[in-house]
Amino acid sequence: MAQSVEAICGLLVKDSKLVANCNEFLLAAAQKVAGEYRRAEITNLFMGKADAIRGRFSTAATTVAPFVYIGTDPDLATKHATAGQFVVGGLTSTEMTYVGRDKKPRIATMGHVVVVVPGGPSKPRHIKLASGVEQAARGGYPFCYQGAANAAYRFAEKTSVDVVFPGLLLDKVIYAYIAIKPV
Repeated sequence: MAQSVEAICGLLVKDSKLVANCNEFLLAAAQKVAGEYRRAEITNLFMGKADAIRGRFSTAATTVAPFVYIGTDPDLATKHATAGQFVVGGLTSTEMTYVGRDKKPRIATMGHVVVVVPGGPSKPRHIKLASGVEQAARGGYPFCYQGAANAAYRFAEKTSVDVVFPGLLLDKVIYAYIAIKPV
């Protein structure tokens, strides 16, 4: 029996090299999922940086098969992850460039992508980042595994979308899935 996406990510997130980069983490997860579910063709969809990966599921009309576009619905992303599908989410660097609540611009130099797993929606809480800093998470978003260029956001366990994306952008995160189980 094939390992679940969550079990695969739970093992990969222990690799310090993989968690140092979101796109490399996703590629490693995709390679393992491809092997477990005999879907070799999906690996190429995870080549490149986060912007390229996320660009493959930008809109319903432009989504590259076998991705199935979900859009910005976190509950639907969780539903598909719970059904055992390979669900991903993210924002491009352009989408992550914004003006913060303090009116200062945040200029992103790269996008960010995650693997969504069962268990959501998250609950409002405070979480301790890898750097030791406490951060509020508002709740209501999918759980995920990910790598991160910023060491503060490198987790050795499951976290949630509302921890790894800026609060002002949570409702803009785009999700898609690849069917690896019968729908």
